[in-house]
Amino acid sequence: MITVLYFGRLSDVGTSGPMVLPGGVVDTDGLTTFLSNNDAALEQAFARAGNRVAVNQNMITDNTPIKTGDEIAFMSPLSGG
Repeated sequence: MITVLYFGRLSDVGTSGPMVLPGGVVDTDGLTTFLSNNDAALEQAFARAGNRVAVNQNMITDNTPIKTGDEIAFMSPLSGG
């Protein structure tokens, strides 16, 4: 199992929680592709610029390996003021 979390506008379309790591998915790019292929709303949300990803609460900037037990958080850009 992995834990997938969505924040910002991504939380409007994605459901956070545990999921079985899909077979053949070994990194964040693969997970994003898997999620996009199975949910058109997520696919559109992921296509927007500025989304960020964290693995085990560490922000990443490149494709990163993932494994059972990891927490992957998808975050849309946040605005504040």
